[in-house]
Amino acid sequence: MKPLSLELHGFTAFRQHTVLDFSDLELFALVGPTGSGKSSLLDAMTFALYGTTPRLGATGLDALISQGERGLSVGLTFEVNGETFRVARSKGRKQAENEVRLERLDGERWINLSDGGARAVGERITKAVGLDFKTFVRSVLLPQGEFSRLLHGTGKERQALLGELMGLDHVKAMHAFAGDRAKGFKHQLGSLHALLEGEYAAVTPEAVKALRAEREAVDAEAERLTDAREHLQGLVNRLRLLEGVWNRREDTARRLTALEARATSVREGAARAERARRVARVLPLLDAAERARIAAEREERAAGGAAGAELQARKGVEAALATLEAATQAEQQIPALEARAETLREAEADLGRLRRAGGTPQSTHAQPLPWDEDTFFTARENVQKLDKLRQERVLLETQKAALEADRLRQQAELEGLEALKEEQGRVEREGKAAKAALDQAQAEVQAARLEAGLAAYRAHLHVGEPCPLCEGVVQMLPEAPPVDVTALETRAAALQAALEGRRLRYKEIGLELVSLKKSTVARAGELRDWEAGLTQREADLRQLEGHISGDPHDLTLRLVAGLAARVRGAGADPARERARMLAEVKVVRARLSEAQAGLARTQSAHSATQATLASARKAAQERMREAQEAQARLSQVLDELELNAAQARAAALPESEIAALEGAARTHGAQVEQLRAQLGELERQLGVEPFDPAQLRQAERDLIATDAALGTARERAGTLAEQERVARQRLTRKAELEAQAKDLAAQLDTWQTLTNSLKANEFQQFLLSEVEARLLTGAGALLYDISDGRYRLALEGGEYVVQDLWNAGETRAVKTLSGGETFLASLSLAIALSDYLAGNKMLGALFLDEGFGTLDPQALEAVANALENLRTQGRMVGVVTHVESLSERLPSRLIVTKSVAGSSVQRLDG
Repeated sequence: MKPLSLELHGFTAFRQHTVLDFSDLELFALVGPTGSGKSSLLDAMTFALYGTTPRLGATGLDALISQGERGLSVGLTFEVNGETFRVARSKGRKQAENEVRLERLDGERWINLSDGGARAVGERITKAVGLDFKTFVRSVLLPQGEFSRLLHGTGKERQALLGELMGLDHVKAMHAFAGDRAKGFKHQLGSLHALLEGEYAAVTPEAVKALRAEREAVDAEAERLTDAREHLQGLVNRLRLLEGVWNRREDTARRLTALEARATSVREGAARAERARRVARVLPLLDAAERARIAAEREERAAGGAAGAELQARKGVEAALATLEAATQAEQQIPALEARAETLREAEADLGRLRRAGGTPQSTHAQPLPWDEDTFFTARENVQKLDKLRQERVLLETQKAALEADRLRQQAELEGLEALKEEQGRVEREGKAAKAALDQAQAEVQAARLEAGLAAYRAHLHVGEPCPLCEGVVQMLPEAPPVDVTALETRAAALQAALEGRRLRYKEIGLELVSLKKSTVARAGELRDWEAGLTQREADLRQLEGHISGDPHDLTLRLVAGLAARVRGAGADPARERARMLAEVKVVRARLSEAQAGLARTQSAHSATQATLASARKAAQERMREAQEAQARLSQVLDELELNAAQARAAALPESEIAALEGAARTHGAQVEQLRAQLGELERQLGVEPFDPAQLRQAERDLIATDAALGTARERAGTLAEQERVARQRLTRKAELEAQAKDLAAQLDTWQTLTNSLKANEFQQFLLSEVEARLLTGAGALLYDISDGRYRLALEGGEYVVQDLWNAGETRAVKTLSGGETFLASLSLAIALSDYLAGNKMLGALFLDEGFGTLDPQALEAVANALENLRTQGRMVGVVTHVESLSERLPSRLIVTKSVAGSSVQRLDG
């Protein structure tokens, strides 16, 4: 993966929109003071690809949003295996504002790959990059300090650190997983052994055979009891048949005796039925005569009631006539009431106009005017216009104050600009002075080194002998110079650092001046446009105010007062008075209609009562004639029977009772004959064989006892059969458990062996040893290249050593390396690990993070030479540092500066 461009906005220190172009960069420096935002650019790349950063992780990402901003956005364009991708990721303060988008370049067209949600897009990005988050961080963002620890640590410390850098935590996880599986199998095996030794200990083939023998014996006893039960059941059935015949004979004899005792009452009932038959034809005549009499009396009462109703209806008609006369007289007042209501309606309209105008009946003025609606609305519109013009003037004054405040801010910025110019001049002067002091200090160091070098030969000079350098005869020995070269070098290094600080500050001030000049020029133009707009608005206001003459507000008050006086002349509440008048008219008309309807109802009711009275009188006369005729027919029949009405009714019986008495007599005779025949047949069936109830009870008790014994035997046989079936199943289950225990024991051995093999002192140590050997091979080759063929890394006696090929391959411990040499070895290890983690894929970019600030000038010189000799092999290599002199040795620089407006990046080449 090789970055091509990075865009970010609102990301940590980068508030403004910032664009970085990496397309033509190979070896470059990302330089800037501490806290300027260098590491934030690396975080932005990681966040764009994976939605997280190494420093914050997946939580607390709101800290990435610039203070005061609502959200951030990051876009990264990168190239992988000849394909170009573009990922854009934004984050807000709320979850709903988060978004991620992935696109692939096809020719000149971008193809969207963002469907399926954020999780699916993240998986596509990881697949496109070819590295997950942890591998990307370890192989692209190289941690220099960790490899210094790797060089100088013990063997155990190196393996722990190397495992952490390579992400070998999964080996520990495998060891833990294998241990958990072994524990699980051990627990299962112990449970099976406990089950076999406890619950299945008594389950044997001998126990199954014993149960089968006992079941067969119980089955034989059940067959014997079945034969005995069948014999007893036959005896009980035969005795129960005899018992039934004997019981029926006894019952028949009792029923025959009871029928013979009822013979007298049956004969008396038959005589009563015969008398009732004689008087049966008289009863209808008696009932008819009684019904006719009752009907005549009822019709007579109905005629009297109809006469009373006719009288009440006639009185109702007279009362309705009087009510109608009164309602007719009240109707004559309706025209006067309606005229008054019409007058009040006009007053009600005036009251509505008064309220819409904003007045009340109590509104007054010293100089009221007659109401003119057009004049009123014109004046009110002028009032509204004046109010709007006043509001506009207040707003205009407010904006004038804001303009003045912006002028003051502009003046403050101009003063700040002048102050920056003065500071730039001061920094330039201080830089020149620092440069002169540095040149002088370096000259002193050079001279002191020369003197020190010459003084080193003083021990080889002897008076009168030839000099080893010039071969001349030594006349006198030179004095040893009292110069402290180390102090001079320390002072020169301090002056170099001060000069670098002045240079960096001068560049920062230059960038701030450019930004501040642009903002002040733009603000000056805005202030001029603002002031011109306010002047034009004030002229427009004066022109509009001149179009309105007089006092429109006072005019509206005078018109409202005139209308209120007209309303007061119509009464306190014309609407209520008019409503009362109309309600009174409505009541009068309703009463007239009601009186007319009442008269019609009473007249109709009177007519109906007259018709009812005539009909009732006619019906009473008809019922009286029918009663007389019925009484005559009854008297004739009673005379023929020589009975009176009371005697006839006493002898009468209902037809059902007569039929019942006659049927009872016939049935009684037939039943007596039938029972006598049945009694003879039953005595014939019994014959001479005696029946003993005690014999039947004893046979029933024997049968019950035999049934109980047979049920017990069958239940016992079923129980034994079930026990035998369960025992066979348990015997089979025991064999299965024993086989399962054997299989679990084999698996336990396998997982226990794997657990022991995956211990940190065995498998992981072997794996890390292989990795360490490959890393040393790759790092040694790289160290050989960047050290001009002088050094190689090797492993002797479990410790890291370096071979000095310029000194016949002499080896020495890495702990003896200088600061610059240690950095070269760490750099070689870091790049070798990056290549190893990338696998067969060639990484397109490496970023060497901060690790140079603590090096002395000589070590920095060695590091700079090594970086210049570093072969990028087509990769983009970025060196993150705040050391200006180191960055100037690289082909390109990305300078990160910070200001009040936020951090920014400027590219310098050469």
